[in-house]
Amino acid sequence: MENDLVYNPSAEPLPNMSMPPPEPMTVERAKTILKETIELFSLPENRAKLEAAVQEAANAPPEHQQMLKLQKLLPLITGMAGGKLREYGLPNVMVGVMQLQSVAPMDPLIGEGVKLLTTAASGTPPSDDVVADYLKRLA
Repeated sequence: MENDLVYNPSAEPLPNMSMPPPEPMTVERAKTILKETIELFSLPENRAKLEAAVQEAANAPPEHQQMLKLQKLLPLITGMAGGKLREYGLPNVMVGVMQLQSVAPMDPLIGEGVKLLTTAASGTPPSDDVVADYLKRLA
């Protein structure tokens, strides 16, 4: 079962552009989505792919590093999180983050989780200890 959560670009279905609108975001729903998504990014196989993309970008000339990092990370992030977000009626990562942020003012823990995700997506994944502490507080 755990291997089903590892990003596989050939297994990623194309987004269904005719998805119904997502259910309204609630604090509890946001916490569930954050927990499951952060767990996906924390799987050793997925973390290794993210770190390899960051390292590849770091080896490029300085003027190309940021662009290359985005080019490498965005497809990985979309592939890893896209299926999970669609399970909750969120058509893509951008909409997912916007929906999560919409309820962050109601619970600071949600804002913290969104920050963990966006920081990881920008190439700075949090340490295992930070993730474990966050997931423990989220439960």
